[in-house]
Amino acid sequence: MPWVSRIGFAIDGSVPNYPTVRIVVDGEEVLTREGDTTGNDPEDLLDTDALEPQCIPRRIAFYGCGCGEFGCHCVAGLVSEGGGLVRWHDFRTVTGVYHSALPPFDAEEDVLSDPDVDWELLDLPDLTFDAAAYHWAVDAARTDRSWESRPRAIVRLARDRARGVQLWAAARDDVITVQHRDRAMLGSTDLPVPEGQVEPLADALVRLLARHDPREIAARGLWR
Repeated sequence: MPWVSRIGFAIDGSVPNYPTVRIVVDGEEVLTREGDTTGNDPEDLLDTDALEPQCIPRRIAFYGCGCGEFGCHCVAGLVSEGGGLVRWHDFRTVTGVYHSALPPFDAEEDVLSDPDVDWELLDLPDLTFDAAAYHWAVDAARTDRSWESRPRAIVRLARDRARGVQLWAAARDDVITVQHRDRAMLGSTDLPVPEGQVEPLADALVRLLARHDPREIAARGLWR
C-alpha cells in the first residue's frame, strides 16, 4: 500500500488581482523549485477541471516558471485515478508548451509524445491521495472565493454573461481593463470600479459594452 498524502491549497494574494495557488502536500510545497517557480492563477487551476483525473491520464502544469512567462519552464505531471486513489506522477519540467495548468490543446496523448517538446525528468516521488479526500479538498478550494477581489468577481460574472468579452482585472485595486472593440486600434481602457454589489455592476457593464466603446464609457463616466 503506497503512502497516502494529505493535500491542501493556499492562495498567495500578495499581488493585487493576481493571486496564485500554492499546492501543499503533507504540510509542504513539494513541487516547487526554489526561487524558480510561480503558482497557477486560481481560475486556471481550481475553476477548471485541471485537477480532475481523466480516463486517460493527463499531464498538467502544477507550477510555472518564476521568470514571468508561465510556460517557460513548468513543473508538470500526470494525474490519474484508480482503486480509490488519485496519483500525481511522472514529474517533468516542460518547456514552451503550457500557458496555464492545462495543456494548450485537447489531446488524448501526453504532450511529451511530441518529439519537439523539451522536457527534463524531475527527481520527485509519486504522490498518492485518498480519492474521496482529494475530491473534497479540490471542491472546497474551488468553492472558497475569499481570494477574489471585487474587480476579479465582476470580470468573472461579466465573462459568464457575455462570452467573448475581453476584459480583465488590472494590477491595481478597483480597476478593470477592457480591450477596445475596434481591432484596427490596438489598446485597452481602464475603468474604475464603482461602489456597489458586484452582480448588478457586472450586469451594467455587459449592457454598456454592448452599446458603447470602453473609451466612451470611461470618458462619459457611464458605468456607475
